[in-house]
Amino acid sequence: MQVLWIMVAATAFLILGGRFYAPIIGRVLGERADRVTPAVAINDGRDYVPTRTPVVFAHHYASIAGAGPIVGPVIAILYGWGPALAWILLGGVFLGAVHDYVATHIAVREGGKNLTIVARRYIGPAAFVMLLILLVALLALVCAAFLDLSAQALTSTVALSDLQMEPGQGLFREESLANVRTDVVEPHALIGGIASTSVIFITVCSPLIGFLYLKRKLPVWLCSMLAIGICALSIVVGLRFPVPVTPLTWKLLISGYVLISAGLPVWLFLQSRDFINVHMLYVGIVFLVVVLVAAAIRGGGQTAGATGIPLANWTQGSERLGPGWPVMFVLIACGAVSGFHSLCAGGTTCKQLDNEPAARRVGYYGMLLESFLAVCVVCCLIVGLSLSGYTAYCHPTGAQGNAVLTFAMAVGHSANVGLGLPIAAGALGAMLLLEGFLVTTLDTAIRLTRYMIEEGWATFFSRYDVFADVAEAARARAAAVEIAGTGGLTTDVAVESATPAPPVMPTRGLPRLALQTLRYYWVNSGLAVAFMLLLGLGNGYQVVWQIFGAANQLLAALTLTVASCWLASRGRSVWYTLVPAALMLVTSVTMLLRLLVRDYLPHWSTKAPLAVTAILVLGMTVGILALALGRYARRSAVGAVRAGS
Repeated sequence: MQVLWIMVAATAFLILGGRFYAPIIGRVLGERADRVTPAVAINDGRDYVPTRTPVVFAHHYASIAGAGPIVGPVIAILYGWGPALAWILLGGVFLGAVHDYVATHIAVREGGKNLTIVARRYIGPAAFVMLLILLVALLALVCAAFLDLSAQALTSTVALSDLQMEPGQGLFREESLANVRTDVVEPHALIGGIASTSVIFITVCSPLIGFLYLKRKLPVWLCSMLAIGICALSIVVGLRFPVPVTPLTWKLLISGYVLISAGLPVWLFLQSRDFINVHMLYVGIVFLVVVLVAAAIRGGGQTAGATGIPLANWTQGSERLGPGWPVMFVLIACGAVSGFHSLCAGGTTCKQLDNEPAARRVGYYGMLLESFLAVCVVCCLIVGLSLSGYTAYCHPTGAQGNAVLTFAMAVGHSANVGLGLPIAAGALGAMLLLEGFLVTTLDTAIRLTRYMIEEGWATFFSRYDVFADVAEAARARAAAVEIAGTGGLTTDVAVESATPAPPVMPTRGLPRLALQTLRYYWVNSGLAVAFMLLLGLGNGYQVVWQIFGAANQLLAALTLTVASCWLASRGRSVWYTLVPAALMLVTSVTMLLRLLVRDYLPHWSTKAPLAVTAILVLGMTVGILALALGRYARRSAVGAVRAGS
């Protein structure tokens, strides 16, 4: 029954955090229900689309969840389930959920603008450029890690003996491969081919869902029933027609899909795929809870077994992966706190909220649900795998581990213990639970990268005639939001928006053609995909995951730093954001320096892209912090002078 008590205590802690701590943050932010949001004020039908909160929650949760709360705990539980669980709960309530809520709320108050624009308004234009470079680098790392995980998930194979199935079983296609645990060549089930077909089927059906719930305004519950039906049918089709392809082929196919999707209206694939996939995630979470409760009741939920994953395994984890601090805190990225969530909040989510309190329901509660998913993953690993089985799948000696397969096998064995289901059924369910969100996160991340690149071009070349209409449109949107009464823009920004536009410089010939090329959606989407492939084709997810986690949580620290400047400009308390920012800043910078000195610089010939990325991230961080501290000091000095006079 120990696992049951772990789940009960963890759930109570998360609920109490949402019940009592979230309203405190809401009061600090000055949340109000009567402010008009940018989605309502602008409503351009492409990016700014007022949408019902359950639909936005589905999109946001599917985008932020992805593989993070699953893969991170799977890799990091080598340190023991106790440290992993403690970091997930404490980080989720006091850091991650606060970060997500604050980022969403401020993006709404600032006219639906992303973090870079907010930084420019409250820290300065140099901070905008530095943060833009940092964000593009981070998103490239996110995409590289998730691209490899996607290809690995969609091509995964499992030894039939591990599934307790005989050759010729008729359910899965088979191929003779070496068992990762025994090195014996034996038949393997091509379980990833089923997930591949499911991905394709759901993607094809996505525009229909988007048309029905957004254009025809069908009730959410009716669209939910249809989404569940599509998920179920995708599994049936996958079992009948699995798609067996190589990892490289899947990487190229996924790259082609996200290249196209990033330039299309947000409702066509992004919102729609998220809406469908989140039902699979909801059902998956319920399934995990039922499995774990059943396993605990049937006596399979003990945690003290001699061969099980121990409460604390700090020494072995540190020897294998590096010192527990900062490594474990970085590996469990999205399960505790994630800077990527601020990009989702400021990129797409803030442009869809039709009321201001929805920022708390989507931002804070979305992170709590993600932490709960991470808790379920930890409990499944406790119940479903021995320590030796876990290390054989996730951290094999002399070979690349497979965190996706590790999770699938943990769920398969847990379902077998708790519900008596075949191991293959539980493993397939886990694989299907994970596969859609890997692609969904890539879809969102590439679009966000496109947004960042476009923001950069519009800023760098705003004085030229080719981009003059973009600058004017941005000024008009800011004015529309201000007139609508969002109350987010400060006096300085209002004056800035009212300042006459600078003279426009005409262009012709090749310079004009080059600038016009930079305005195409497909060009900027192509740049985003190119950055992803540069880092992802030559490096597996286990290589990229550590620098991704470090840069990801460093972005969370910078987001909370920007939020602190935003709050300080309004005379509000900054401690709820500044203390978490300091904690994550020290942790992530330490991790990046460790990676750079120990892993990247000594292997420059093969790790040059990662080394350059780490140097850029660290350099931009130092610059942003220096500018933020300078701005804060100037504000304090002005306040002191005014108080003295």
